[in-house]
Amino acid sequence: MTVRKLSISVPPEIERMIKAAAARQGVSVSAWVTAAAERQAAEIDVVAEGQRAARELVVEYEAEHGQIPERVKQRVDDALAELGLTGDEPQGRRPSAG
Repeated sequence: MTVRKLSISVPPEIERMIKAAAARQGVSVSAWVTAAAERQAAEIDVVAEGQRAARELVVEYEAEHGQIPERVKQRVDDALAELGLTGDEPQGRRPSAG
């Protein structure tokens, strides 16, 4: 596998967390960060696919039953925001790192 060197900047407390987690798993910091980045990217892809599927369902529902009332859409938006599931990725959660 070809690898490329990447320089990143993190706060000291994150550096300590990364190094401790890598040591607990018995892997290098590079291997640990690579695995964490792969998990985060996969999670983002899953969320994006879910959002796409949800939009398709709304389009299908509205085609069959008419437009969903704005008050209902607002309640859904509020519930999603409360859960931290608005935007392109979950907002109320820390990225998966270990």
